[in-house]
Amino acid sequence: MHGTFSRPMKILASVITVVVLVAGILAWSTWRKKVTAEERQQAQAQQLKKQKSEERKKAAEAAANQLTDKEKQQYTDLAIQFEQAARNWGSDPTINLDSLSQHDAQQVIDQLRTPDIGSNPLPALSAIPADKNDGPDAVSYPCEEEYENACKAYPTMKAWWNSEALATGSRWTDGPHVTVNEDRTVTVTGKVESMLLQDGDSFNNGSIWALTPAWRDYDINDELTIANGKISGMNINGDNPWWINPWLTRWDNNMADDLSEGTRIAIPVKGDPEMGLAHSSMTPILKGPVTQSDLDGKVDWHLWDSVPMASVGGGCQNPGYCG
Repeated sequence: MHGTFSRPMKILASVITVVVLVAGILAWSTWRKKVTAEERQQAQAQQLKKQKSEERKKAAEAAANQLTDKEKQQYTDLAIQFEQAARNWGSDPTINLDSLSQHDAQQVIDQLRTPDIGSNPLPALSAIPADKNDGPDAVSYPCEEEYENACKAYPTMKAWWNSEALATGSRWTDGPHVTVNEDRTVTVTGKVESMLLQDGDSFNNGSIWALTPAWRDYDINDELTIANGKISGMNINGDNPWWINPWLTRWDNNMADDLSEGTRIAIPVKGDPEMGLAHSSMTPILKGPVTQSDLDGKVDWHLWDSVPMASVGGGCQNPGYCG
């Protein structure tokens, strides 16, 4: 029949069509893979370029933020000045006790008594905002607790505490050690020693009386920030009772309880020490030793080695002195 393909011709045509179609698909797939690979390479190149650009930017920022040796020294000096002003105050816990031993009681009391704390030295060094509840000039603890009479007598924290303790103070004894960090913060570490003397002592031999202050060491770990030539922030990671940071901390009545766990040394003085304190019922007082074995043997009596003790029944009261 005219106008029709024979069966073999139809089969051949179909095969050719399939081959052409498969070839086209393979060609397209090969082209697509090539294009996709090129696109991927371009994307990776752009990503790498962006990454390098960001790294250069960060490096430039780090370089711009890098402190010079001169600036690092300025940061160090400021941190030391600030920490010493913040934590060195009041009676000196590092005083030579031998210089007090067996001296007139009133003379020793005058030497140990907490001096006037004066005005806050920190604003010249720091821009840390003041809290009205912090520091010696804040409303006193008796006022906070609504003890009306005590509040009238002692309206500020320093007035109240001066009626509770004869000697309070702290000093840096190790440090301050300063590290200027890459992020421009400053780390300050070291130790601060504090002391407390109240009038709870009664031990005596008739003419020589004991004064038994308490001492305790505290670990300091502060992170300071600095801006515009002043301390702008203080993050405290170590110890921080108010008696080692009096200007930036709220005062409370916990000092005697805390320092009772510290070191006690009995100082022999001539005469009955009169401190003129006026304790409120809300405030703990350091317990003084009644005997030389009192307070679980925590008191150091080495300054009494040459002090004769009154005898009872012919026996020597001071095991360190019999002569």
